[in-house]
Amino acid sequence: MLKKGNGFLLVGLLAAFLFALGCAGSGGETQKDEEGTPRTLPAYNYSGKKIPIVVMDFDTRVPGHGYRVGQGASDMLITALVKTKKYRVYERNKLKSIMKEQKLQMSGAVDMSTAVQIGKLVGAKYIVTGAVTEFGIKQSGAQGGGYFSVGKKAYRATVDVRVVSVKTGEIVFADTGSGILKSKSVTVLGFGGGESFDEKKASESMRMAIDDVMSRMYIELN
Repeated sequence: MLKKGNGFLLVGLLAAFLFALGCAGSGGETQKDEEGTPRTLPAYNYSGKKIPIVVMDFDTRVPGHGYRVGQGASDMLITALVKTKKYRVYERNKLKSIMKEQKLQMSGAVDMSTAVQIGKLVGAKYIVTGAVTEFGIKQSGAQGGGYFSVGKKAYRATVDVRVVSVKTGEIVFADTGSGILKSKSVTVLGFGGGESFDEKKASESMRMAIDDVMSRMYIELN
């Protein structure tokens, strides 16, 4: 026969367990409450002459992540620039071909004089360089005696962007964009799953960071 104290404990755990099951989606994965950084994008209603611009591959300055993270960030920025209809962005393969002939690198670590040289070669007004300085997960949460846990996970991305004038070699824009996508999960007696690394959410936090810095680039780069 169960002791009274144990009975209350089991009732409590059962209630929490049913709550977790109610939150669970297909495949036993807990439904997460998600919250992202707000996007304050300007209205893209530009109708003037398009501004020629080159976007270099961004550096990845985050331990444990390779060049693909920086390249992905620069790809997202290219997409954002094109969608504004304000900028004419040079196609990556054509740019790489020109740079290979000139024995120049595509990396965001390129120095300013080389960036200006690249811009002159293709007839661009601006060269965009950048680096991913944060990309990963920050976790926090609480546990109840091994019976249940409530966890919070935040996917975070930060990019530093610089824009160089090809004509003067001067940095005309420098800013940081950040994106945070938060989620939480409940696990009871091992049920409810929690959440492993979600590449889609990590990419979404990066896109938030790009949109964040892009909103200011759009206004300032003319």
